[in-house]
Amino acid sequence: MSDSKINVLIVGAGPAGLATAIHLKKQLNAAGRQESVVVIDKAPKLGYHSLSGAVFESDCLDELLPDWQSDPDPFVTAFKDNFVEEDEIHFLTPKWHFKLPSLVLPGGMKHKGDRMVSVSRLSEWLGKKAEALGVEIYTGFSVREVMVENNRVTGVMLGEKGRGHDGREKTNFQPAEKIFADVTVLADGSLGAVSTGFIEKMKLSQPNPQIYSIGIKQLLKLPDNNNFGSKRLIHTLGYPNRHRVFGGGFMYDMGDNVLALGLILGLDWPYADLNPDLEMELFKAQPFIAKLINGHEILSTGAKTLPEGGYYSLPKNYVNGGLIIGDAAGFSNVSKLKALHLAIKSGMAAADALNDAIVSADFSETTLQAYAANLETRGVTGELKKSRNARQGFTTPLGLYFGAPFTLIQHLLPLKWKLKADHKHLRTGKLNRTQQPELDRAAFVGFSGAMHEEDEFPHVQI
Repeated sequence: MSDSKINVLIVGAGPAGLATAIHLKKQLNAAGRQESVVVIDKAPKLGYHSLSGAVFESDCLDELLPDWQSDPDPFVTAFKDNFVEEDEIHFLTPKWHFKLPSLVLPGGMKHKGDRMVSVSRLSEWLGKKAEALGVEIYTGFSVREVMVENNRVTGVMLGEKGRGHDGREKTNFQPAEKIFADVTVLADGSLGAVSTGFIEKMKLSQPNPQIYSIGIKQLLKLPDNNNFGSKRLIHTLGYPNRHRVFGGGFMYDMGDNVLALGLILGLDWPYADLNPDLEMELFKAQPFIAKLINGHEILSTGAKTLPEGGYYSLPKNYVNGGLIIGDAAGFSNVSKLKALHLAIKSGMAAADALNDAIVSADFSETTLQAYAANLETRGVTGELKKSRNARQGFTTPLGLYFGAPFTLIQHLLPLKWKLKADHKHLRTGKLNRTQQPELDRAAFVGFSGAMHEEDEFPHVQI
């Protein structure tokens, strides 16, 4: 691909990027057009950088791939029948728990009928569908920056390969390549280095900054006669999170006695000594949780950020020659604790705008702004408007005690709640936890499967 020119370049092979590629290529094929659609991703294989497990409003697949349920792929066979049948929310203390009645819960927190899915396997399956349509997918290509010339996106610059930890060129050194494209779509996920740098460079941010939580997750193998059961979903509030720490726990069945278990922690936590690994271990040791996972074996681990600023933190997502989609654009519904359906819908909205741009041979902002209208039509923007202040209610000193009830009524109030960047909430106060995590940070990373060469140039520099 060295110094090549393609038509549509998509950075990121997650559900958002692959949905864009599939929906666009279907339209181009139907019209007998031959424009190239190329997806690149930094992961060595499809799905490797997708944190597995999500509760999914899967209706969006009915439009993206109308015959998907008849696909004999083993992934589809397992996924299509993995509905949520038991949906519970529990409030935890260090020793006790009680189940919250469904009557007090907002509608978005009710997940019965949704499907539970491995995002990693979903990405792999979507990749197969894209390639069958003629989409080109290249893994192992890391983008260093978006190229902009005369206020127009012209493509991307890939990172160099083959530098040692001290920056020297090794024998396998490869210089950075340039990929030129008529239009570039950024789908590199939450807090993606490419999209975040691009938004800052092009000054696309809103006055309200984007804020984030971190989700820390483990996939557990349970014994055959386990205490959790099947097709069950549990969310928790309270312990181990203090009232000033937004978030909570989750547990859901992934089939074959595999359980996805995790903890969400708002990155605006005020405590200087908060250790997410230790908080996760405390969550697992809580008596109610410990009983449900008794006899478990850790299969894998992972962590990712979640964009939670909502409607008032969305950046401008279209420019001359470029679009931003999915988590990279901040499309996440905090009230529902879901973003996967919005990622796919935003991908289809982008594809419709891209198809119009290709037909008119005009990739200017004037043409690509149809993307914003398409987001409205597909309900993405409307859903975010409804939950526009859901996360903001938890940023007060009262935290959970104000945020939880406020979530029920925030969509009725004409408020535009101001936000501060996550790091501005940090204080010198401490949790003063005395326990040591059984699974420390080094062991956690080991279970995540993250690997790198010892003599490798650091990709994160501070």
